Formats: sequence, C-alpha cells, structure tokens
Amino acid sequence: MNHPLIPPADPLGIPSPVWIFQVLAIVTLLLHFLFMNYVFGGMLIVAVNEWFLGRKKEAMKGNGILVRVMPVCLSMAITMGVAPLLFVQVLYGQFFYTANIMHGWWWLAILAALTIVFYAFYVMMARRTDAEESNAVVKLLSLLTVILLIFVMFILTNNAVMTDRPDYWKAVFSGERNFIVPDGSFVPRFLHNFIGAIAVAGLWIAIIGRYQLRFHPDNADAANYLIRSGLHWSAIGVVGGMVTGFWFLFSLGGETLKTFMGNGILFVGWAIGALTSIGILICLILALVKPEHPKYLWGATGFSVITLLGMVMGKELLRIIALDPYFSVQQLSVRPNYSSLVLFLGTFVLGLAVLGWLIRLVWNLPKHDEA
Repeated sequence: MNHPLIPPADPLGIPSPVWIFQVLAIVTLLLHFLFMNYVFGGMLIVAVNEWFLGRKKEAMKGNGILVRVMPVCLSMAITMGVAPLLFVQVLYGQFFYTANIMHGWWWLAILAALTIVFYAFYVMMARRTDAEESNAVVKLLSLLTVILLIFVMFILTNNAVMTDRPDYWKAVFSGERNFIVPDGSFVPRFLHNFIGAIAVAGLWIAIIGRYQLRFHPDNADAANYLIRSGLHWSAIGVVGGMVTGFWFLFSLGGETLKTFMGNGILFVGWAIGALTSIGILICLILALVKPEHPKYLWGATGFSVITLLGMVMGKELLRIIALDPYFSVQQLSVRPNYSSLVLFLGTFVLGLAVLGWLIRLVWNLPKHDEA
C-alpha cells in the first residue's frame, strides 16, 4: 500500500540476511530491558520507601544500597540500548525516523530528562549515606526521578506505537492533533511496560539483598528487608503484568489478535514466555515461604529472562503485523558484506564475556569478615 508520508526503504539495502538482524535486535533489546527495568521499577520502589517508610531504619539503609546501583544500571541500559536502536533503524528506519520527527522536541527531551536523572542519583547517594530516616532532599529527588522516568517511558511507548501506525501520521503532520497517539492499546501497553518493570526490579532488589547478606553480614537487617521487599514487589509486578498483558493483547482488535495467534516462531517464543510467567510466580511464593533457600530466587530470575525474551519476540511480531499493509522487511534488498557483522559479533561477544567475568568476580569476592 502506498502512503505519501512513508519514505522509501534504504536503496543500498542491508549487508546480511533479515533474520540475522531480527535475532540481534531481539537479543540486544532483551539485554537493554534487563537493566532498564531495574532503573524504572527500582526507582519507583525507592520513592515509595522514602515517602512511606522514611522512619524504618532497614528500609532507609536498603534504599542507600539500591540508589548506589542506579547510575551503573542506567549506564548499562543506555549502552545496551544502542544496538537494538541501530537494528530498528536498519529494519524499519523509514518508520522509526518519521515517528521521531513527529515527536520533535519531545523526543529530544529524553536526553535532558535522563541527564537530570543521572545527577539526581548522585545527589541522592550523597544525601542518603547511612542516615536512619529520610530527608526532604532525597524525598523530592526520588519523586522527581520517578516523574522524569515515567515521562521517558511515555515518550518511548508513544514512539513505538507511532512507528507501527503510519495511519496516524497525517493528522499529526497536518497539525490536526498533537503527537499523542489516539490508540486504544496505548494505555494497557504503557501499563504493561511499567508494571513489568516492577516485576524485574523486584528480582534485582532481592538479588542485591542476597549479595549484601553474603558479603556484608553487618548489613543483615537491610539485606533481609531487601530480599523480602524485592520478592513481594516482584510478585505484585508479575500478577499486574499478567493482567495488563492480556488487556493489551485484547485491545489490539480481533483481526490483529487472530493474525498474532499461531504466527510462526515469534508467537511460539511469546507463548513460552507467557507460560513461564506462572513459573516465576510459583518460585516467588516458594522463595517467600523458604527464604533460606536462594535456589527459588534464582529459579524466578531464570524464568523472568525467558518471559522477557518471549515478550520481546511478541513485540517484534506485533510490529510485523502492524506494518504489513505498508511494508515487509523481506522487501529489503540484501547486499552481502559480512565483515561489519563479524566485527560487531566479535566485539559484542567479547563485551558480554567481560561483563560476565566482572559479575562473577564480584560475586566470588571474599566475604567482608574474611577480607
């Protein structure tokens, strides 16, 4: 279908088969989500603790621990987000770039918002130290960061919908309406992203608590609080994610849902991810009942990675379905040039190996009382 506002695909084509870029886009987006969800969901949990548990000593000490992880995870989220952003541009560049332009300054405002969030993290780290009670500066900054992160998630979600729906472009381009998409699936999609981030962040918090308990026994009270709190938040996020996920799915409309069901390997991945969310919930319940057994926490974490991978595959399938009337990635011309792909894969695998080595190194450090 011709559309006057859709630019043509890059005539130079792509240097490798389409499926390679699709696989890389899915894998790198999964890695991005693992870190990003801790920042989005974790910051909400920190803010709730500051505003409602400000006099609870172990909660405030736990917040100090969580905030110190925030700058690292935000840096990793941004770094890991570069690759999937590039792959989206390769596969759907004419749709993605147009959606960005439609957002204008709102899209660029993401950079300003994240810069402020970075600075806020460091100020919170300086003011949160070992204080037993919350203070006004940390409270206000925690609220500010949550508002800014919600804004970032809102723009990213809106941009994703606009990328998939060129039929909205004319009204935005002509000034008939603003850049906010009038899509019935937007609210459940946004809530599914947001609540899903809480589920992943809860697991992060429980793992951080387990790390503190292992290597810093003097922080035992705060560590145990982080483990219990993280498991509770994750369970809430999983249940909420299930509800909003099905709401989002059924908001897509009968035709889209019919096309989605049973549609190839991407649907199979999504279905497996949806089923493993039940496994997450079972492991979380067992971890709460038997907190002395960390295997249940690790089980929930493993299932979460599978579920998140499935959700990313479902997201890719929905984009293919939405753009099918206008474009198919199979239309892209392939001009083989594997040197750039080999270079990327080499540096990507090396980077992951270094990251894995660092995580293992930190986890196997001598305990605090043995150092």
